[in-house]
Amino acid sequence: MIHGVIPAVLTPFTTNGDVNEKALRNYVNFLIEKGVHGLFPLGTNGSGPLMSVADRKKVITIVVEETNNRIPVIVHTGAISTDETIEMTKHAAEAGADAAAIVTPWYFPHDDISLELHFSAVAEAIPNLPLYLYNIPGNAKNELKPKLVQKLAAKHQNIRGIKDSSKDLSRLQDYIFSLGDGYEIVVGTDALVYPALAMGATGVVSAVGNCFPEVMVELYEAYQAGDMKKAKELQYRANQVRDVLKLGSYITPYYEALRLRGLDIGEVKLPLRSLTETEKDALKTGLQALNLL
Repeated sequence: MIHGVIPAVLTPFTTNGDVNEKALRNYVNFLIEKGVHGLFPLGTNGSGPLMSVADRKKVITIVVEETNNRIPVIVHTGAISTDETIEMTKHAAEAGADAAAIVTPWYFPHDDISLELHFSAVAEAIPNLPLYLYNIPGNAKNELKPKLVQKLAAKHQNIRGIKDSSKDLSRLQDYIFSLGDGYEIVVGTDALVYPALAMGATGVVSAVGNCFPEVMVELYEAYQAGDMKKAKELQYRANQVRDVLKLGSYITPYYEALRLRGLDIGEVKLPLRSLTETEKDALKTGLQALNLL
């Protein structure tokens, strides 16, 4: 289910912080038309942790409905508490999502025993939905150790793999070999797609793919076709795009890049902020230099 290029779908908001449904529907179609292989709403790029339960449920319903089974929808349903994670994951299943990804609970430090209890409770509460664990220790504070991942996967048949955003290829390889065949491991950083695929990862949950899906799809397809020279060149191009998209406040440059492409993507949600005019100019100049506009 999780393979190829899966954009970490942005959430468009109105100026007062509500979900911008029209912009979200248009954006889903834009991504699908560009040939992506799945959608990953409500993760970091999707501002999921900033949103109320009601708004997250609304986004799930919209994305699943608009996608209409054309490609898989893997919803991020992780939350700071086990109860909220279960509530969100149940809604994803009821809405018709193909799978859920669950980050480690954040803020409080949790040991392996706590994390095992947490993920087991979710897996047992929603036994018929494929689940993917989500490791992003830089944001969530708590790390998923390979032995714990292996233990959870052996214990719960609906745990089907992991999204690793540690930016550590050694850790990614640990997951791949700990889980073995039959599991899907995807990398969560665009800078490591080529080496991750070479190690046995099945794809990428992509930030660059939010606004320039063509670059990431071409990279993945070149690798799958065995054109390693082209794939390596496209990996470098993806890295260049990624660097430009860091010009400005967190996540917001992706919204501005889509606006520069002519797509209404709405606004970010506080405490994220819009770009300054100087930041907008720098972003535009950088993207033009890469012949992306």
